[in-house]
Amino acid sequence: LTDIPAVKLINAIREAKPTIAVMIIPLIGQDAPQEVVNLGVQGILPKPFFVGDLPKLVGQAVGLSLESEVPDLPPRKPTQPRRTRPRLKPANTPRPRRRPAPPPERRRPATETPSTGAPVRRTKSVSLPALPSWKLEQLHKNQADIVVQLKALNSEIRAEVILLTVGTELIAKAGVMPDDRAQELALLVAESAEAASQAAAFLGERDARFEQSLHEGNQYRLYTYSLGQGVVLSLALGTNTPLGILRHQTKQIGQNLMKYIR
Repeated sequence: LTDIPAVKLINAIREAKPTIAVMIIPLIGQDAPQEVVNLGVQGILPKPFFVGDLPKLVGQAVGLSLESEVPDLPPRKPTQPRRTRPRLKPANTPRPRRRPAPPPERRRPATETPSTGAPVRRTKSVSLPALPSWKLEQLHKNQADIVVQLKALNSEIRAEVILLTVGTELIAKAGVMPDDRAQELALLVAESAEAASQAAAFLGERDARFEQSLHEGNQYRLYTYSLGQGVVLSLALGTNTPLGILRHQTKQIGQNLMKYIR
């Protein structure tokens, strides 16, 4: 705020309405001033934040439960079966003859169409574009600097592991995950990136790739940021990090790493 000190503003707000909850939103990369925190604010919301995270974050700050309770519905009354009058058969009605069942239809192979027998057109497999060998060597030569940047990202995100991969090859990592498990995760990320590339091509996405992908469970997220040409930045972390911060910080580091593959 440029027109009034934050401490003075908060005191004025509480003087006008003592029960109001006050949350502080510091600038990106900055902490809330200690003199403001000492006023006993109800929460601190760091930038950037994802709009979808706001209800949960604000609710935690002001001590509200956002889980809506669904009232129990009264039990449904059992429906009585509808009574129908029995149909009477006319006297001396000849019994109809049963026609023989038609012969079972011959199953056609999956590669034939029902009418012409021509091969069915299948979806073409899409492979990730390969990174030129000289760019791959450039990544290896700058591995130490890449690790420093991944560690800087991890200091903000607190992920279990952050990987930079080219296809199935692990270039650099940061985090507490052991190397052997990180290599296994790199293989799974490569398979997921291949599937995402096929889906992007099927949907007509430009460059046949999604820039970002997110897999979210109850405890963990797997977030990937594609730099193109098969280079992927992946983060495995808990679900407590706001998505806005995750996307913003990852995109910044990803753009810094682009200089090694241009």
